[in-house]
Amino acid sequence: MNNTFDWNRFKKLVAMDFRGMWPRFGMSMLIITLIPAAIWIFCALLNFIPNVDIEIPAVARWIILGTLVFICVIMVPSGMFKTCNLPKDGIYYAMLPASHLEKYLSQLLYCVIVCPLMCLVAGVAVDLILTLLPFGAYHEWLWEPFGKLDEIDIQLATAANEGAVEAVQFLKFVASAMVFTLIVSYLFYSAAFMFSNTIFKSHKVLKTILAFIVINFVLSFITSPIMFGTMFAGMENIGDTVPEGFFQTYRTIMIVSNVISTIITVGLFVWTYFRLKRMKY
Repeated sequence: MNNTFDWNRFKKLVAMDFRGMWPRFGMSMLIITLIPAAIWIFCALLNFIPNVDIEIPAVARWIILGTLVFICVIMVPSGMFKTCNLPKDGIYYAMLPASHLEKYLSQLLYCVIVCPLMCLVAGVAVDLILTLLPFGAYHEWLWEPFGKLDEIDIQLATAANEGAVEAVQFLKFVASAMVFTLIVSYLFYSAAFMFSNTIFKSHKVLKTILAFIVINFVLSFITSPIMFGTMFAGMENIGDTVPEGFFQTYRTIMIVSNVISTIITVGLFVWTYFRLKRMKY
């Protein structure tokens, strides 16, 4: 089928993938979602020990929820679309009445948005139920840390009034850059595991993780001297004041790294599409 897009045909494909979501990946999503409940039960059992009172703050629980979404992101391509590159089992996928573009967009929809969002919503629901219980390790609501953002703004404004304007601007830039970095990282790992799903034919998640370890090991020999050189150059004249150009240097590093990550992420998404388009069965 040629590379065209028909909305009605695409809707049928998305609906078909939705019906197949539970048989293919539903049990995995359920297990991922219930990981916080397992942690809660373990901590609740420990609290029965005398002089032990474990409390998991809301910030830590958000980190746990983020980890659940990350686990879902790396598993959903091989869970939902495992046969897309298999010579025999993939014939069914190849013969679906949809174009290559429609198949790719459906994969993109479920791998980037639908499945991770379902895990996040289910994880938040589980967290709220566990917080309602009068016992256990959850003593505050998930949204309580957001109420402390006003206090941080007041502290930053006070620091700016005291003359630390450049430092405050740098901290605000770092906060916004971190948000952007998290978004790009999320999309990068989604793109990377979607791409590896078109390469490896078995043990796709494990092989991708091993590939990441090897690549990071090799890249560390290149990036480590640059990073340490930059750090030592900025620390040469450290005294009671921040070295001149410190903020600008690290601002530039963060911008460049985010731009490079964005380019790689877009490249992986595009490459994945062309691999699906040219897949031989």
